[in-house]
Amino acid sequence: MRNIVVRLCMSEDGIVEHPEQWLARTSLAQLVSAGGTLLFGRRTFERYAGTLGGLEDTRNLVVGSRPVVRAGADAELLHGDTRRVLTALKSVPGEDLHVIGSLTLMRSLLRWRLVDEFSLLIHPVAASRGTLLDRRQLQLISMCARDGGVLEANYRMRYAATAAPAAALVSTGRWGGTRSRVKVASPARPAARTHA
Repeated sequence: MRNIVVRLCMSEDGIVEHPEQWLARTSLAQLVSAGGTLLFGRRTFERYAGTLGGLEDTRNLVVGSRPVVRAGADAELLHGDTRRVLTALKSVPGEDLHVIGSLTLMRSLLRWRLVDEFSLLIHPVAASRGTLLDRRQLQLISMCARDGGVLEANYRMRYAATAAPAAALVSTGRWGGTRSRVKVASPARPAARTHA
């Protein structure tokens, strides 16, 4: 059975959104170095397909509800119910499926419990604004240093036994702060008594 591995560039302050704003394109190309079968969301494929090298040596699958503008011989469009198609692809023997960028696709895969691993390239850059990756459900399995102070960290996804997984992404506020969705229980208040 194949694994679905999400590969993302992340800043040192945990931001995974729009890495092209704080990284050079050559750094983004490091995500493709895993080879094998790559999975893209439609918008990510349209944004990066023409600029990332190495895509011609891989099988590129594009997930989207609308046609892809830059689809060519190097891309296959997945049709039908995305959840069923990807579940079927996971059960077929072969190389792992690598999700490149594609935060919207990643959210759906997490909701469907189809993500097995995360591979993060953590760059020594502070993005200070954007979407954070919540790593509380991730278990570190390996870490190594790369050139330029980049760390490659590989994690195994741990889903809760009964509850559906929480969203792994948290939007940051205007000044880079995070919003927590956790509800804090308030202490019980004693009932007010009236005397007759």
